[in-house]
Amino acid sequence: MIKGKCWVADDYVMAYDIIIQEYWTSPIDPAENSKWVMAGVKEEFNKENGFKDKGYTFIVAGHNFAGGGKSIEHVITGLMGAGIKVVFATSFARLQFRNAINYGMPFVTSTDIDKGCETGDELEYDPDTGIIKNLTKGTEFKSVPAAPFVAEVGEAGGLMNYVREKIAKGEPIE
Repeated sequence: MIKGKCWVADDYVMAYDIIIQEYWTSPIDPAENSKWVMAGVKEEFNKENGFKDKGYTFIVAGHNFAGGGKSIEHVITGLMGAGIKVVFATSFARLQFRNAINYGMPFVTSTDIDKGCETGDELEYDPDTGIIKNLTKGTEFKSVPAAPFVAEVGEAGGLMNYVREKIAKGEPIE
């Protein structure tokens, strides 16, 4: 069970705005990448740790979250470094959805969740059942339960570590 405060984004939050272009060349490091998360989305976040310091656990978004072309991993590591545990959206950009899986970060699709939450609402998410509760409003949303594989990759510290561990143990990679 994951519980915390959410930030609600607009539709079409682009990867280029989550991590602005001048920071794409920094190393892929959650602590470094988190400093400027959402700097291009809202002016209030366009300062060092402007988003991270708000203490959000979840992002709730509408259509095509993290779209915009490039498959920059800085977006996912930045969100993780900023304390985001799960992103809920009505849809995701394919490239960042795959990057999220590679880092073990749940990107969870839930119809109309963006219409049922406000920034600051307290949410509770059960990855085993896919149930998302808005504790502030007393409402509930459904999603497909998170694939256990995503949690395993996250626990291993990313896809490459997951594969290395499986190889070292002589286990099949499923």
